[in-house]
Amino acid sequence: MKIKRSSLSSNILILVLAGFMILIMLNVAQAQNNDPNNFDQGNLVAQRNSQNQYLQQGQVLQQAMPQKSLAQRLWENTSLSYYQQFLGPTASGKGTETYNVFQEGIDSPNSGRAPLQSFHAVNLRHQINTDWAFGATLSASNGYTKEVQNKDKDGFNFTNRPSTEFFNARAYVSLPALTLSGATLFTTFSYEAPTSAISKDLDMKYGLVLSQNLAFQMPDLRWTAGIMGQVYRMYYKNNVQAPPFVGGKPTAMQTMIVSGGPYVNYRFSDRWMLGSIVTLDWDQRGVQSGSREFNNNLPHRGRVNLTYFPQQLKYLKSVGLFTQTLLKFRPDTTAFGADFSVRF
Repeated sequence: MKIKRSSLSSNILILVLAGFMILIMLNVAQAQNNDPNNFDQGNLVAQRNSQNQYLQQGQVLQQAMPQKSLAQRLWENTSLSYYQQFLGPTASGKGTETYNVFQEGIDSPNSGRAPLQSFHAVNLRHQINTDWAFGATLSASNGYTKEVQNKDKDGFNFTNRPSTEFFNARAYVSLPALTLSGATLFTTFSYEAPTSAISKDLDMKYGLVLSQNLAFQMPDLRWTAGIMGQVYRMYYKNNVQAPPFVGGKPTAMQTMIVSGGPYVNYRFSDRWMLGSIVTLDWDQRGVQSGSREFNNNLPHRGRVNLTYFPQQLKYLKSVGLFTQTLLKFRPDTTAFGADFSVRF
């Protein structure tokens, strides 16, 4: 079989071009391997994503695929989450009442009783890349049973009602994780707007929140442990309010809350986890702003939860049962509840 001269010339030209492109690719690859900056970036990505050993391979495949539109990337990297916690009866007392530490303020017998209630939180989050994310949260609570009368240690009567209460809205940014020796530090910075009725009544201007999670590197992946902490700074038009009536005392506003404590979780399997956390709580009042003086803000407390992760359902992420109690244990301040979370 004879080959035409023009066909032979074309084949030779194609082979020459192919060889030339291979040489260029080899030179580029060698230059990238010798570049110390590329090597350092690869190590950083590997350290920050040690649980995903296929991350770098996935990045190469993604670069080889057609680029997605901006709208597609925004949609795929944005999520909407909803969390609900039901706070149920306590170990002693009426079955239609619960104990809510956030509705007590100080640890005193016969206070902190509240209607059975739920806490709701909605989180809109956009993941910019593996390091950065931003979003916004809005939360509220509502009760299901009748209002409950309380009396504190000073004999003052107050009522916890089942009405719906919205809390201040927050916008946040998640910062890149910091890898330390034996641990990883995760940081979130939030701005809080005075959207709740009580914040508006108190002439709150805004709030700033610094939340951190120091997660230890555990030898067994079934265990997770660390220390969580939060510093919450509130800014008011006036840190000290005038007396509400003639002969009364001025009210020093709560300007800073510092809370945190250790946590330990054990993952039995992909679907079951037993968790625990202890939370310690302090605060500053308006007259203490800028000083080193702190008060005992809320009673120190602990929580144990059993969580199930139903992987067969697309949007339902977790379902759990929990019990929470004060470190100064009393049956009437030990509440039982349930929670769940969904993500779209």
